[in-house]
Amino acid sequence: MHILIIDDNPNDRFMIIREMRREFPDVEVEEVGAPEEFEQALASGRFDLTITDYQLRWANGLEILRTLKHRYPERPVIMFTNTGSQEIAVEAMKSGLDDYILKSAKHLVRLSATVKSVLERNETRRRASFFENRLQFLLNQLNVGVFRAIPDGRLLEVNSAFLRCLGLNSLDEIRSNNRFDEIFSRAGDIMPEQRRERELKLRRADGSSFWVAVNETLNTTHGDPVIDGLVEDITGRKRAEETLKRYATRLKTLQELDRSILRAISPTEIAQAALAYTYPLIPCELLDVTLFDLEHQQASVLAVESSDRIGFNSGESLSLQDFGDISILQQNQVMLIENLAEHPKPYHVQQRLFDQGIRLLINVPVIAQGQLIGSLNVGAIQPKSLTEEDVEIAREVANQLAIAIKQSRMREELQRYTEQLEQLVSNRTQQLEEANSALEAFTYSISHDLQEPLRAMRGFAAILLEEYETALNSVGQDLLNRIASSVERMDNLLVDLLDYSRLSRVDLPLQPINLNSLLTQVLTQLEPSLQTQQAQVIVSEPLLEVVGNYRTVEQIVINLLTNAIKFVVPGVQPQVRVWTEHRNRGDRWVRLWVEDNGIGIQPQYSERIFGVFERLHSIEAYPGTGIGLAIVRKGIERMGGQAGMESEIGHGSRFWIELPEFVK
Repeated sequence: MHILIIDDNPNDRFMIIREMRREFPDVEVEEVGAPEEFEQALASGRFDLTITDYQLRWANGLEILRTLKHRYPERPVIMFTNTGSQEIAVEAMKSGLDDYILKSAKHLVRLSATVKSVLERNETRRRASFFENRLQFLLNQLNVGVFRAIPDGRLLEVNSAFLRCLGLNSLDEIRSNNRFDEIFSRAGDIMPEQRRERELKLRRADGSSFWVAVNETLNTTHGDPVIDGLVEDITGRKRAEETLKRYATRLKTLQELDRSILRAISPTEIAQAALAYTYPLIPCELLDVTLFDLEHQQASVLAVESSDRIGFNSGESLSLQDFGDISILQQNQVMLIENLAEHPKPYHVQQRLFDQGIRLLINVPVIAQGQLIGSLNVGAIQPKSLTEEDVEIAREVANQLAIAIKQSRMREELQRYTEQLEQLVSNRTQQLEEANSALEAFTYSISHDLQEPLRAMRGFAAILLEEYETALNSVGQDLLNRIASSVERMDNLLVDLLDYSRLSRVDLPLQPINLNSLLTQVLTQLEPSLQTQQAQVIVSEPLLEVVGNYRTVEQIVINLLTNAIKFVVPGVQPQVRVWTEHRNRGDRWVRLWVEDNGIGIQPQYSERIFGVFERLHSIEAYPGTGIGLAIVRKGIERMGGQAGMESEIGHGSRFWIELPEFVK
């Protein structure tokens, strides 16, 4: 640290130096006792702080202070004197004096503390000034305008970035111009310590518009309210937002066209929706979609969006020769006439639009699968008023329109085919209903007309055996018994055939089935057969619950158990085991097993046995109609399930059926 001591009394200088070195051992001191020494000190400028007396032989302390502050405004000055007054002290403070101490032995000890305090304050001010300048520099670099104003709207100060932002040259220019008054808040607009943020659209003197973001805070300085604010030019961001908004609207238009494709609406509705969304995007007075019929050389207006009823009417037709030369459109190129007033108008359409005030005309081809199907037409009153972006938007819409209209036409054609197919299906359905009616009549004939003679034959055979048995020899009795047996078999066959036929025709309502209860009921019905065969049936309870038609499942289980106790080696006691298990086929299923100790079946017959009238053994060996397992397969499939078999000759068989599990 280097201190400049100005005093024409060498003893006072000695006392000051002694006090300084006692507190600051490394201090460097430069003494000034004459005017030429003061000039030399000013010229060298090597000091950090000055201690000066007021009363000097060649000047006074105020003159010294003003000279120092003028030359080195940031360097602190302390006045150490006993000849000053309160008025002098006040004047000195106004001139930038950092502190004032009375020269006396009592106050000398305060001098070093004052020097230290003044230096710290000066360093704090210096650093604050540095950071303020740095902040100001950064704000200027960022083009962030800074201002301070009084809540009545009076502007106190601004930075250069603020002036640049508004396109002005000075603070006075702002004060004399009320074009930017809306930037500054008034009393009542903002509360203390409250932040107020706004975005404003302003206009410069040259007429150009721009956007600014204003950020204000109400503070208090020396007891007075002030508004500190920042102003940032956000024109670029706003333009980017507008561009994004336009792109979003363009995307929405394309999405609506996509939805139109999915919504099975007509080409007219598709075109109307497309024009409604596109019209606000393009600065024009006319938008229409015209479709071409190249085969008949006709053009028809599909949809129109316009102001003041400019253009053609929806549904209006004209010849392609009146529309214009479409060869350019067929090459997938845009036809652009920037000013109809400067362009020949050989076609009726161009002349009519010109007469209605249209000066700019764009025809954008609508091409689907390489074929020109129409044109999206744009008309504007102002010539040369559309941009490349506007043409790009029209192209996007035209391309999407082509897809949508093509899809709609295909959908209409498909609808016609569907209606024809539905009519064909309706006719076939009627034929099937007539066939089913005939089948019902045939079934009734079987159940009534055929069974009635069988019942009569059975009755007559029983009478002959009962009343004329002694009149017949053994051969006659045998033949009569054979007739009765054949009648019984024929009756059983008809009953089974009716059951099998009924499974294909009737509805089978499904419901939860408790297999435990069902097996109990089935075993009760089969009790006489089980006793006759001395069969043993073991049911591994509890059985799982399934979903099916109760009567059909009951018939299936009866057929499986009847076969299980029938097809055994003579003299062997039939043994049958029944159980259920879970089967996972995506959903939860239940498999019901019926296992026997019978004669078994060769694997190659595992599917054949489920056919109608399929028998592997003679009637004499194992009586039956050959329809029982066919009823099992047909019934289980009608309920959505499956049936199968596992067997080995001489080791019995395991038949199974699968149905959905009932989940409570």
